[in-house]
Amino acid sequence: MLCILCFCLLFLTGCLETKYLEKLGLITAVGYDKEDDNKIKGTTVLYQFNPSMDEVEKTLTTTARTTKGVRLSQNLETDHKLVSGQLRVAVYGRDIAEEGIAHLVDTLERDSSIGNMVYLAVADSSAEEILTFPLKEEPSNTGTYLYNLIQQNVDGETIIAPTLQEFVTDYGSVGKDAILPMLSITDGDLGIEGFALFDEDRFVQSVGKEKFFYIRSLIEKYEVGSVELGVPLDPFKNHLSKWDREDRTEENLFITLDSIRSSFKIRMPDRNQPDFHITLKVKSRLLEMSEELRLGNPKVIGLLESKIDQKMEESIKDVLTFLQENHTDPVGFGMKYMSVRGHQDLTRKEWTDLYQKATFHVTVENEIVRTGVIN
Repeated sequence: MLCILCFCLLFLTGCLETKYLEKLGLITAVGYDKEDDNKIKGTTVLYQFNPSMDEVEKTLTTTARTTKGVRLSQNLETDHKLVSGQLRVAVYGRDIAEEGIAHLVDTLERDSSIGNMVYLAVADSSAEEILTFPLKEEPSNTGTYLYNLIQQNVDGETIIAPTLQEFVTDYGSVGKDAILPMLSITDGDLGIEGFALFDEDRFVQSVGKEKFFYIRSLIEKYEVGSVELGVPLDPFKNHLSKWDREDRTEENLFITLDSIRSSFKIRMPDRNQPDFHITLKVKSRLLEMSEELRLGNPKVIGLLESKIDQKMEESIKDVLTFLQENHTDPVGFGMKYMSVRGHQDLTRKEWTDLYQKATFHVTVENEIVRTGVIN
């Protein structure tokens, strides 16, 4: 029996497909753009392992009707077999994202070789421009660079993890929309310059970093967050270390808060009305200010906390109005509405209509727990 078992194992081992790294093109990033005649332009970044080659990165761009058609075309342009097991990032051009990316994301989800922690992003221009941008570091791989760029910002709580799994979950949920980082090339550098808001699977609007801070504060807790904001300077004029009325032209006091730890609650007192009461509690360190205040006075700290509360409340209300106007709900108020109502069935159309009528009451309680360097 032992001899038979050994023979079977030897036979099965011989049947397994052997993949040598030197023969593979390991895909690290893919990008898709809209082309004429309902075609898709696909851009693929891959690693090629070849001791005789100086360049280990290669970029392929072809057009086809489907993403699988793109892969077939690209296989004809390389002597390395393309494999998706190392895919890190998928980028969607602005034009194709505006029309909807559900069918493209579905292809990734169905590929068993691709993990659900792949990052998704939207290009401010085209995916091809992003993936073919020459990086300054040598040797370089754009797919690896974009993955590290997104990962370190996720770790720093600058963005929400834009994983394939998160997008599929948000898209499949009534009452919550996806939000993805927006990649752009600015002043010769490739980075994250904003965030793409979605209505179902369609990109509808972008927001900057300041607005995103408040959106994120209602989705996830902050543990090490940071933000820069401005409050009116006039209430502090008697508490400034230096004050020259003739030379003073700035109307705002600019503040940087870091080491932010936050928590939030979203309540709906009346289960029959989309009337949301939001409480955001924040503890932070005052890292920097544009003017010198007498921070040794507890009244000054109290006044500063009060003005920060007001500024944050106004900013959150403005952001929520902005989201309503663009028919996008990344916070998930629709899911909160359903949970309060006992998870009664709610269609997308019904929530879209209700969302436009929703009202919001915002309370922020900020506590400055310590001060840092003030310039």
